[in-house]
Amino acid sequence: MPRGGQHHRSREARRQVMIPCRMKSVRGWGDACIHNISSRGMMIASDDPLVPGDYVDIRRGRQVVIGRVIWRRDCYTGIRTQDVISADTLINEPRLEGRPVQSAAEADRRTSRSRAVSRIDTAHGLDRSRWLAGNLQFGALCAFGLVAAIVIALEVAQMLAIPTGRITQALAVKPDARP
Repeated sequence: MPRGGQHHRSREARRQVMIPCRMKSVRGWGDACIHNISSRGMMIASDDPLVPGDYVDIRRGRQVVIGRVIWRRDCYTGIRTQDVISADTLINEPRLEGRPVQSAAEADRRTSRSRAVSRIDTAHGLDRSRWLAGNLQFGALCAFGLVAAIVIALEVAQMLAIPTGRITQALAVKPDARP
């Protein structure tokens, strides 16, 4: 038994990611970037001065994650989620074309760019790279499949050429004409 009779729970593994998202706090909407995810929480970077106890609404595409701020250090914030979350679902969720609407006061407050914004820009770049890599992989597999189909067709045609030639020769020979 551990010292003092206390039981320690082992910390759940975190999955390292860089997922751009939108976050709504008591101060309104803003950009954020998810840096790691576990089944019941995440660490995000944002320029919103969140306070432990605040509730936030994290959105990625059509995925909505509700959570409560547990800790904050510099631009990083630890969020405990209301429900179990899936890293794969958030990663694979396409981004929406438009953003949630923000008021003019929120827009004025967010005019200065900080370190968190550059991290968000990096996450957007990674998102585009992931999309491009997926499309290139699909194209390469299609090209490989096409080349393989052509090679197989040529081999089959070559294998059938000899028997087909013999059959053609056999049919071309005319039997002796009998009176």
